[in-house]
Amino acid sequence: MNLNHQLVQKQTQKLVMTQDLRQSIELLPLSTLELADRISAELVENPMLEEEPGSERSKSPELYSVDDLKRKEKNDFLKNSDPGWQDSFSLDKPQYRGTDASDRNQKYIESSPNAQSLSEHLLWQLRISSLKGKEMEIAEILISMLDDRGFISQTQGELATELGVSTKIIKKVLEQIHQLDPLGIGAGSIQETLYVQAKILKPEDKNLHDLILNYLRDLEKLDYKGISKKMGLPVEAIEAMAAEIKKLEPFPATLYTPQKPDYIVPDVIIREIEGEFSILLNDEWLPKLKINKEYKGMLKKGAGAKDSDKEYISTKLNSAEWLIRSVNQRRQTLYRVVSAIIELQTEFFRKGVRFLKPLTLKDIAERLDLHESTVSRITSNKYVQTSWGILELKWFFSSGLKSKSSEGGMESSKTIHDIIRILVKEEDPENPLSDQDIVEKIESKGIEIARRTVAKYRKILKILPSNQRKKVKSLEAR
Repeated sequence: MNLNHQLVQKQTQKLVMTQDLRQSIELLPLSTLELADRISAELVENPMLEEEPGSERSKSPELYSVDDLKRKEKNDFLKNSDPGWQDSFSLDKPQYRGTDASDRNQKYIESSPNAQSLSEHLLWQLRISSLKGKEMEIAEILISMLDDRGFISQTQGELATELGVSTKIIKKVLEQIHQLDPLGIGAGSIQETLYVQAKILKPEDKNLHDLILNYLRDLEKLDYKGISKKMGLPVEAIEAMAAEIKKLEPFPATLYTPQKPDYIVPDVIIREIEGEFSILLNDEWLPKLKINKEYKGMLKKGAGAKDSDKEYISTKLNSAEWLIRSVNQRRQTLYRVVSAIIELQTEFFRKGVRFLKPLTLKDIAERLDLHESTVSRITSNKYVQTSWGILELKWFFSSGLKSKSSEGGMESSKTIHDIIRILVKEEDPENPLSDQDIVEKIESKGIEIARRTVAKYRKILKILPSNQRKKVKSLEAR
């Protein structure tokens, strides 16, 4: 075995991640707001960077609430998607409130002369209640323990131990809190708050109380026949009680708990002017950067400066130049990608979502001679304002299905989503479309689709199966 050391010259190729490249990659996925924060931080930390004094920044960008956008999208595209019982009263994943209860509470709030927080609203009611002394102190503590939904997660035993009082006192105080407005506040779960509300609003209806206490899980599944057998009541009676439960409020505190909205700024604005699409990168309000000439001159002269100072200034100069180049490169890449999307999705921008074509990151990458990862990064966390609403750039990328009518031979999955929404919206409530019915109607438009694909898309759109849609419609009609 030869263990001698030798010098050997070898030629290899490898990708070196320079600081410039790394910084460019880091800036690509940032939204305009995130980029503004990054630039502001660099202006504070880097003395070589400064904002151009002559550049007048545009007014602050118009902020769009994410909740408003989602609400608009829901109104535009999901009007026909009937929320199921499990969406309204799921014990595992509570998300929605009953419409009737929400409207009732909303009218109460809007009619109030002064906006109050939930705790202020409850404390005001407690002051005119029968609670006194120690009980009032405990009630105030319990109110402070309410979560955003209006629940207290601890059991009565745990609360008694924590507060150093008997469970009898805790029970008495909680019963008093439950009767405050909104009814059922301070309960431990959706089931408990619905039970409390039913006992207060419908004290004589023992069957309703029994249904909430023992069969709520079955009710989530809309298993009226199963509940009917277990309770020994006709199906019509179960449906009537289900309609009454739907009027209750599963999350008592929701309307009293303001949440800080998340805002977005459209990174790109697309307008059609005289048949041509104009692309506006919405970053005019960002600071315009330049290199500080005074420090740069000191670096060139070098007179009277320490080596450590020269090294510091040189490092900061390189960082400043990298940032300016990276911001410009991000801008150019974003413009090119949006231009390519417009070229490939022209029909959508002119006619709407029904004309969206299948598109992949690879299609754009090959068209612009970019790497797929670059296209993925530049389209992340970006929004584009179109005549059809504000959409994520990622939204334009979707798979496709074979189509005889489409010139390209493919139809976008989002187009199929829209077709399914419309079909369900226009169906006969008494005779809703089955998945196979939807398959046949879509195939009549020249699009090949499997029944399991329809079921998959229906779940994505949160549309219930036909039998459950019929039951929900019957509940809404009551």
